[in-house]
Amino acid sequence: GFAELLSNHPGLKEDIKTNRFAMNILTSAKSLLGIINELLDLAKIEAGKMEVHIEKVSVADLCENLYNLVKPIAEKKQLQLDLNVEDNIPLMDSDPGKLQQILYNLLSNGIKFTPEGGRIVLRAQTVPPEQIRISVTDTGPGIPPEAQQVIFEKFRQVDGSVARTHGGTGLGLAISKELTLMLGGTIAVASVPGEGATFSVTLPLRAPEREINAPLVNL
Repeated sequence: GFAELLSNHPGLKEDIKTNRFAMNILTSAKSLLGIINELLDLAKIEAGKMEVHIEKVSVADLCENLYNLVKPIAEKKQLQLDLNVEDNIPLMDSDPGKLQQILYNLLSNGIKFTPEGGRIVLRAQTVPPEQIRISVTDTGPGIPPEAQQVIFEKFRQVDGSVARTHGGTGLGLAISKELTLMLGGTIAVASVPGEGATFSVTLPLRAPEREINAPLVNL
């Protein structure tokens, strides 16, 4: 938009103060857009209007695309981002858009809460019976046991104080959980305070037999 044009204008690029203002406007606009999209997604889910489009999905390709997408963001924060995908992982029946949204939320959280110099690992592997598990592990501050019980609820955050250092609506994980359920899977967190956290999404290789909270469309 105009803020982006302003920040890239040759005559203003060297004006540090003006450029900083333009970047602040751009950052705020992107944040607001993210909040609006989360609220719209939640409204669709609660109204049963979120459709799931099932097709053959290459988990390896999807994870590699996500890795390439978020790597520059991680590097900007001086975080190490690793990708570990099991060899010959099979194709699965799923909605690639929904799955990417789930994993992007988890990776974004990992980047947000992991301090500079930390590490994030995106893993994908097959697990019995006939399932695929994709996980995001970070070296952030970890999550207290009491917070782990409610972290997937709407508007919940690990730090619920007014003075919390990280922004967000507290909807990302709630939406990720609902989308995971729609795909016939489960989402879980394992964490020890001070030792980071691992968020895992476990999904069936084959499409769920019936819809879960949303119309199911097979392509």
